[in-house]
Amino acid sequence: MSNVAYWLQRQRKPDLQNLAAHVGMKDFDNLLKTELEVAVDNYLRANQTRLQNDLQLSGFYKRIGSPIKRESGGVTTSSAAEEVKKPKQRRQTLKAREELDQPSDNDAQLALTTTTPHTPPSSTLSLARRLPLPASPSLLADRIEEQTTSLTNSASTLYTSSPIPTTLYNLRARLSSVTSIQLLILAIEAFGLFRHVVPLKYLTTIPAIPALGIHSETALRLPDLFALLTVQFWGPFGLWVGTSILLPAMGAWFLNLRAQAEGGGYDPVAFGVVKGLVGWIVYVRGGVGGDSTGVVEGSVPGGSVGMMIGAGVAVLGGLYEAVLRK
Repeated sequence: MSNVAYWLQRQRKPDLQNLAAHVGMKDFDNLLKTELEVAVDNYLRANQTRLQNDLQLSGFYKRIGSPIKRESGGVTTSSAAEEVKKPKQRRQTLKAREELDQPSDNDAQLALTTTTPHTPPSSTLSLARRLPLPASPSLLADRIEEQTTSLTNSASTLYTSSPIPTTLYNLRARLSSVTSIQLLILAIEAFGLFRHVVPLKYLTTIPAIPALGIHSETALRLPDLFALLTVQFWGPFGLWVGTSILLPAMGAWFLNLRAQAEGGGYDPVAFGVVKGLVGWIVYVRGGVGGDSTGVVEGSVPGGSVGMMIGAGVAVLGGLYEAVLRK
């Protein structure tokens, strides 16, 4: 076993069997690995002249060297050959072990790849140094809160310095009265009546403009102002003006309960009361005949019931205003 070449000892048993079949050995299937090593070693040494040029066996013959020439006679020559052969075999064995122990280039590259830590590119590091990142999440939250507060203060200052607050306050002061409520109710009734007695007339067709969101042709219709010259307009409109504006205004001026206390003006409570009574007589009870009554009742939002509700809201507003003044 000790005389077996180290190159054979490194081979696995299947490799040794393939090698034995390659060189022409027989009856080696049942041999153990150590026995197979000895058999292959002896066979290769015995057939060195025939097999030493085989590339598959170059590793074996490089390690055992060329055969030593023996002289035909004399024991001294044989012993000298043995003494020369032993140191040479030892040097070859040591050299083979050093080759096995010495790491290959691939192992060195793998070890370098494993041990060398991954470092980010210098461009990434320089970008991270230039960014003003906060030191902690709490500082980041404080920074966001400061920016939000600054934006809120800027928006509040801009809104306060603009004329919008003054305009809104003035508009609220003008609308916070019973008169404004009555005017709003009358405007709603007039809008409903105007849409009914002044029909829309076709004027032209607007083509499709995808850039403006108009994806199909649209017919343009405008109020037919020539209807203002017809009886169909002035009949219903005159009836509504008389029952919703003129008669209630006259009743609010003559039946003015606020005249003694404030001296003049009109009474919004009396306006609502008179409007409700006139509307009930004309539209509910049918005190005035003709087609105009039906047109007004069908045009005003809510009909006669809507006009009664509007009159009631005006009365409640007047009463509430009077209570607040006391």
